[in-house]
Amino acid sequence: MSATVIGTVESAKVAQKAIDELLEAGFKDQDVEILEGDEDEIVAVIVERGFDEDDARGYAKAVSRGKTVLAARAVGAKAEKAAAIIERYETADEEGAELEGEQSVSEVEETLSVGKSKVASGGVRVTTHVNERPIEKSVTLRDEQVEVERRSADRKLKPEEAEAAFAEKTVEMLGTSEEAVVRKQARVVGEVALGKRVEEHEETVKDTVRRSEVEVEKIKPGSAKKR
Repeated sequence: MSATVIGTVESAKVAQKAIDELLEAGFKDQDVEILEGDEDEIVAVIVERGFDEDDARGYAKAVSRGKTVLAARAVGAKAEKAAAIIERYETADEEGAELEGEQSVSEVEETLSVGKSKVASGGVRVTTHVNERPIEKSVTLRDEQVEVERRSADRKLKPEEAEAAFAEKTVEMLGTSEEAVVRKQARVVGEVALGKRVEEHEETVKDTVRRSEVEVEKIKPGSAKKR
């Protein structure tokens, strides 16, 4: 004797996936269908399959809320198999089927990557200061003094010499003195060179990374029924 298994799934898309699995399991195309129509038509079809009117009315109201009612006819053990398949699609999630208007919860995992950035680690500042120190050096300087000496003389002059001697004239002689002149010459006596020595070392970075896990719990609002 054949029995009818009826279940409610989220959408026609999910129902089609359930139908595909039933067909792959050996059910015939004419024995698997989606129940459609208004509430009274669906109630009549389900009652005709052997269900009471209250159950039929519950399935019909589910259709009015956007659900899809799936029915399969089978005999004996195949009816149990049909019920198991339909029950699985009644709570179908990402493992069973893609749902229309689906909502998803993501599993998130952090990864750790280590980069490098330059930071100041200390250095050297070189500043020049000027110090003065006294120094002495001797130099010989010459001073000239003009001296006047009167000497007695007695000699005859020739007429032309006498004429020149009586001409007025002025004779000057200047004395000179030496002064110390200081000159300075700068020269490099040493250098301080700045450079960098590069050393490499390995450093192990320890930290924690997070991963969220999604626990899936199937909720069965109502198991598929058969008559």
